Amino acid sequence: MSGRLTRKTILLAIGALLTSAVVAKNVGGGDVGGGLRRKRTTDKKQKQHRRLTEASDGVDQELASRFFLPSKAQAELDEIDMRELLFQMNVEMNLDMSMSFVQTPAPTPLPTPSPTMSTEAPSVSTMPTLTDCNNPGTCENRLRDQIFAVSVRMGTTEALDDPNSPQSQARDWILEECDAEIPIDPCTASQLILNEQRYGLAVMYFGLGGDSWNVGANPGQDKAVGSGQWMSGLNYCEWGAEITGTGGSYFQLVCDDSGNVLNLNLQSNNMVGQIPPEIGVFFAMTSYISFFNAQTGALPTTLGYILPLETFDVESNNLEGPLFQPEYAGPDGLKEIKNFRASLNNFVGTIPAEIGQWTKTENLWFADNQITGTIPSEIGSLVEMGAFLFYKNKISGTIPPEMGNLNKLTWIDCEDNQIVGTLPEEFFSNVELEEVILKTNSISGSISSTVGDLNKLNTFWVSFNQISGTIPSTFGNLANLQELELQSNRLTGTIPTEFGTMEAIDFISVESNMLTGNIPSELFGTNLAGLRILYLNDNQLSGTIPDNYGSSPRLKDLWLSDNLLTGTLPIISEGEFLFLEELLINNNDITGVVDESVCLVRNNTIPGGQLGVFHADCQPPPNGGEPQIQCSCCTACFV
Repeated sequence: MSGRLTRKTILLAIGALLTSAVVAKNVGGGDVGGGLRRKRTTDKKQKQHRRLTEASDGVDQELASRFFLPSKAQAELDEIDMRELLFQMNVEMNLDMSMSFVQTPAPTPLPTPSPTMSTEAPSVSTMPTLTDCNNPGTCENRLRDQIFAVSVRMGTTEALDDPNSPQSQARDWILEECDAEIPIDPCTASQLILNEQRYGLAVMYFGLGGDSWNVGANPGQDKAVGSGQWMSGLNYCEWGAEITGTGGSYFQLVCDDSGNVLNLNLQSNNMVGQIPPEIGVFFAMTSYISFFNAQTGALPTTLGYILPLETFDVESNNLEGPLFQPEYAGPDGLKEIKNFRASLNNFVGTIPAEIGQWTKTENLWFADNQITGTIPSEIGSLVEMGAFLFYKNKISGTIPPEMGNLNKLTWIDCEDNQIVGTLPEEFFSNVELEEVILKTNSISGSISSTVGDLNKLNTFWVSFNQISGTIPSTFGNLANLQELELQSNRLTGTIPTEFGTMEAIDFISVESNMLTGNIPSELFGTNLAGLRILYLNDNQLSGTIPDNYGSSPRLKDLWLSDNLLTGTLPIISEGEFLFLEELLINNNDITGVVDESVCLVRNNTIPGGQLGVFHADCQPPPNGGEPQIQCSCCTACFV
């Protein structure tokens, strides 16, 4: 082939090569092509030295023609020497990234002691050097060239000059494989791509403290160790140990049939350090999971190179810097992402409008970070999203009405932010909602009566906001509702009697509002058999305590303090309040004597009950006289 290849031709050809490596249909078993399937052989020697050869010619023609092989380029591609192609591709990519590679002038010749001898130093060049693959002595040179080209693409060329860097350590380690019993192949086109990934895995091992990993560690990088340990002489697809836990089993490292890294699951593995940019060489990877570790630094922008990436989970680390970077979350960023989990880190930045391009996203989690700005209206384009978790950030602005488009949303949690404005009516059109947690913001306005249409709802927390208006009676339609938190708002009106039809309810808190009227008797009894917590304190409730207040079979906490209640504390029947632990009736206008039936459920009696906190207005007034309530078993008395 003569002449210089055009950059377009190079990209088309390398695309065809990558496609053949990824989607080959006719890959054989054993040690050729598809020999990297996860299975065990009886021949340990064969297993240790398994290598990929040329990928099968069975390329998915539809995919290839769609992405890489326009018909006009076919004739030109047929003439391309793939070894020269990859070399020239590396050079072209280097130039494209504005890296300048020029011949360094030779040093000034030294004095020559003899006219027949020259001591002129050889010229030095940073340009990769094409070498003859038929010469067995060129293995190290070609590997160095390839690693240098990878470093240019990943932006880590300077790290190669630092002998302590993960890149330098990985380079030195892989160069040793030129002297292996079956040496590494630096020339076959299909193998070059796998060499890059082997190098990339080595960089991750050195960069993330691999010698101290809980699983997969190989201190000293012993190449003779078996499968399940990294940095061995085996094909890297054998490095991933199978791990069994409470959630089932998984492999640390999984390859596709062509030997490309498909999944990395390094969760809870004592990983310490920065995720290296070389993660970008795993062009076929669909899943990277590394939660519960000690990864630090910023996310590498080279994530944008991993176009098939579907799951990225780095929760519970010490990562920092911008969370949504344009290289992977911008106009030309990732499009296949389904699960993006980055909670419990130290990320900053804003949610970009381009997030609307993540239309396949099902889980978007970045809770407990330092994200600022507003929720863009484009969030409404994430129509596949089931869980949107961004609690404990600094997000301001309103909840956009476009969130009503998320008809698969089951869980939203934006607790502890700076959200203002009202809950848009469109929000309640997400009928698949099961958990709504909006507490600790500055949300105002009222709760729409259409909340009663969310018949799958089991958690509704909107406490510690500025919500006003009345409590919708349509809450009574929610047969699956288990937890209702409305406390610390500006709610007025009465407690709906329809609360008595919420058969699954476990927790009700309407404390610290401005509610009036009587306590509905419907809140007590076997119709709410699962109710354990009932907080009605700090309102303006009046009337008497319902006579049936002891008939809730599982009631644990009953707080009625700081209201305008009158009358006496009703007696209870034998067998009632068996699980009651806290009873607060102080700061009311209740009078009389606490009946012995209530004192018998104290936890200091025989046989006794569970009641350990009992507050009442049983303290005599400062100017003398009788206390408002006579109580022989209260744990704290108030005036």
